[in-house]
Amino acid sequence: MKIVTDSSCDLPRKYIDELDISVIPLKIEIDGHDFTDGVDLTHESFYAKMKASPTLPKTSQPSPQAFYDSFKEGLEHYGEVLSLHLSSKLSATYDAASVAKEKIGGDIEVFDTLSGSIGVGLQVLKAAELAKEGLSKTQIVESLKEYRDQMHVVVYLETLENAVKGGRVSKPKEFVANLFNLKPVVHVEDGLVKIMKTLRGKKKGIRSLIEEMEKKNISYTDRIVAITHCDCLEDALQLKEEIVEKFQPKEIILTTMGPVIGSHAGAGGLLVCF
Repeated sequence: MKIVTDSSCDLPRKYIDELDISVIPLKIEIDGHDFTDGVDLTHESFYAKMKASPTLPKTSQPSPQAFYDSFKEGLEHYGEVLSLHLSSKLSATYDAASVAKEKIGGDIEVFDTLSGSIGVGLQVLKAAELAKEGLSKTQIVESLKEYRDQMHVVVYLETLENAVKGGRVSKPKEFVANLFNLKPVVHVEDGLVKIMKTLRGKKKGIRSLIEEMEKKNISYTDRIVAITHCDCLEDALQLKEEIVEKFQPKEIILTTMGPVIGSHAGAGGLLVCF
């Protein structure tokens, strides 16, 4: 079975290579210049360009043709394809993949992860591992639905700057937030990003990510926990250390958040998925 995803998944390259996962890149426009995620735009260069830009980067989904070509190749070599994508409520990427599926026909399943960033990535990783174990596509999809429903994605935002650039928050609101050092914490629920709370100061904001894990009152020793960061490695390493010490997860993945979600989270953002 061929596993396909899109570049919003933020999976480290080693997993993509080891499990032979095909990644279809999204497009990013910064100051009128077009880039292809992961092709001519690295995560590092993206954050540098975003910080220097007065406007919010714009992202766009891959064309149905990009999925068509990948699906066709997957069917030729593997006979069946499972394609997992960024929440359909956040992007038209899922729709583009679905259009390609209808056009090509064949044994293809397009799966809506209802998540973003490494929340997509962990579902892709699980699908690839289950396929490696020899489970059927139907069995994998059923397992993914259960995994998706139990998954939690919580994000600490260091700044409202990108929300202001995108027109979602007024400048006076940003001024008030900055004045009182308020930090928003959001989560993904039913495929949408929703505000959970605002806290005063970075320490409380990052601490809230640990508290959300504590609230679940579950064992993490058999779970993978993942962290993505928006150009704030030091904070991410500190969060990782605290998670390892407190929860002893089976594995912890730490990586940068890519342009697709990072353009909205902004520099200093931290995401934890469990």
